[in-house]
Amino acid sequence: MATSYAVVAFIIMQLVEIVFPIFNFPQWTSQFIIIVLLLGFPVAIILSWVFDKTPQGFIKTDVSGTQEMGGMSIKVDNRPFYQQKRNIFLVFGVIGGVLLGLFGGNKFSSGQLDSNNDLTKMAILPFTNIRQDKDNDFLGFALSDEIINQLGYLKSIVVRPAGSVRKYQGNQADLNQVGSDLDVQLVLTGSYLREGDELRLSTELIDLKKNERLWNKTVQVPYDNVFKIQKDISDDIVDGLKYELEPDEKTLLDNDSSVDPIAYDYYLRSKSGEKIEELTFLQNIEYEFDLIDKATKIDPKFGDAWSVKGRKANILGRSGINPAKYNKIAFESHSNAIDLSPNSFPTIIRSSGYFAENGNVEKSTEMLLNGMKKSGGSVAGLYSSMGYILRYAGLMDESIGVYQKSLDLDKTELTEQQRLVQVGKSYIYQKKYTKAKKIFGTAVKIISKHYKPISDQEFYQAMPYIYLNQTDEAIVYLENVIDNHKTGTWVLISKAYLSLLKGDLINGLEHVSSLEKMGITDSEMKYRLVHFYVMLNDETKALNSLEKAIDAGFFNHSYIESDPLTKLIHNHPRFKQIVDKSKLRHELYDRRFGSEIRSLLGIPS
Repeated sequence: MATSYAVVAFIIMQLVEIVFPIFNFPQWTSQFIIIVLLLGFPVAIILSWVFDKTPQGFIKTDVSGTQEMGGMSIKVDNRPFYQQKRNIFLVFGVIGGVLLGLFGGNKFSSGQLDSNNDLTKMAILPFTNIRQDKDNDFLGFALSDEIINQLGYLKSIVVRPAGSVRKYQGNQADLNQVGSDLDVQLVLTGSYLREGDELRLSTELIDLKKNERLWNKTVQVPYDNVFKIQKDISDDIVDGLKYELEPDEKTLLDNDSSVDPIAYDYYLRSKSGEKIEELTFLQNIEYEFDLIDKATKIDPKFGDAWSVKGRKANILGRSGINPAKYNKIAFESHSNAIDLSPNSFPTIIRSSGYFAENGNVEKSTEMLLNGMKKSGGSVAGLYSSMGYILRYAGLMDESIGVYQKSLDLDKTELTEQQRLVQVGKSYIYQKKYTKAKKIFGTAVKIISKHYKPISDQEFYQAMPYIYLNQTDEAIVYLENVIDNHKTGTWVLISKAYLSLLKGDLINGLEHVSSLEKMGITDSEMKYRLVHFYVMLNDETKALNSLEKAIDAGFFNHSYIESDPLTKLIHNHPRFKQIVDKSKLRHELYDRRFGSEIRSLLGIPS
């Protein structure tokens, strides 16, 4: 009886562990069932010691041979344990239960990452500078951002990204409102004071649901040791939550790499987001580039600094500021970054986007999958970056799926609309123009409440109207981009579409020539040239541009093959040859990565 109970209880516990997460049952339900089963086991042992179950009912287990019951002679099986057929079945049952526990979970989960419902959610707010000292204000956001990145290695804790908490910088935030806005249970707050070469930092961790402070701590270190603070606070959080580290988490958190303190100061300043009001957007980027350039020269082994440098250089190059110089720097910087810090989430996010835009979509995918596995699926930025790349590769449903996953991990009013802009681009490629039009219109309005929309967010509002042949509406949005942003690649792209839609081929060709001279590296941007040359009735250049875009990493085969704006070249013999290249690369990509990506998302292959 006890053996039967143990087998059945074991199988039930395995099924609970496998099935309950699929239906998102609360954690207490599985705990309750396991406790009940465990409490019943001693009772089963006592009963099995005293009684044995037979077809005629329960009898004492110490009887021999036969026993008279109710006028009948009952045969009792006194053979050794291993010779009794019932016990043979029980042994196989135990083995089956063990096999179910070892392999069943993997079969049902198909490699999916942890359900968001099982994760602890935390926000780390920008720290407050106690003294009115603008020269050190950059530390408030920059230090909290570094701690956020450090905690990304904890698979069961979702830490809201820096972009979601930046709005609280310099504000006295109501913590309960923060918890509601960001959907978090834990909030880490802190204040700091720099006096000469010393930095004092006070932090406290609040559990909003329990309405209690879990711990608070004040540390004072020489400013040269500021790099170590992020590690110490991360360790304090782990200890305070009594979080049991897995071996790989411990290895990643215990990274003992050191950074030159002066280089680290330049790094923090360059990524803090502190803007000089007198400078334009691009002038601020140039200023930040100069800071991070100093950091990499002082400490050439500082991987994260190289990725920041690569991003700044890429922005400058794409904006038309000395493209030859900055495009080269961007490539060298991102290559150094990923070689030096292959497991750093900020570096993976920054550099994967760069490599995807510049043709190596496969390398970007490898980097992001590595990050997803190491984070246990808890870092939203990895998913939003993957969504971007999957759009280039033509896995549209998967692209939309990973954007949704990123929202599950980091859903605020702003991040939702930012992700929806990206989803809207995917809808255009799926010919869902009306749906895309609605998404762009709503998203840009809401984004405008938080900051001035960037040029490509405004530009994409025009694209559904272009596809729907609603030229007048498209022209309005294109003119808005030009009026609101003045310079930049998307402004030039908007000018080219605007002139060509109006039939002004001379100015249109001039804008297209300017784009060609810029040396665009982003393969999705390169594809715009196909549209322009079709509108200019230049089949040869349209086909050349198409081939360059595909070779550069834009191989969204289903979209390229049937794009209504390129109908002029669809019957050209060379078009099919070029499209076949995109089809082959798309299929090879899907064969290499598709199953794993769909498995992580829970999408059937």
